[in-house]
Amino acid sequence: MNTKELKVNYKKLLNKASQAIGRKETVSYLNRAAKIKSKLYTTTKVNCFRCKGAGFLRVSLDETKTCLSCFGKGFLIKEYQQL
Repeated sequence: MNTKELKVNYKKLLNKASQAIGRKETVSYLNRAAKIKSKLYTTTKVNCFRCKGAGFLRVSLDETKTCLSCFGKGFLIKEYQQL
């Protein structure tokens, strides 16, 4: 599934969860939506262009500093339009 299909399925599950009657039904829809959201998140990660995914920049042989572009995470998140 591509990101567009995942977004559509995520939207549908959230709509079903808001219209659900029982607690168990609502929780099951929200759990499925959480799985889809994690898939969306993993496909939107991009390695940082400054530190190349390391999370730090080497200043000298003995010193490293945290990359301020990715804040030490090593990846950036692409900005997509709101669901």
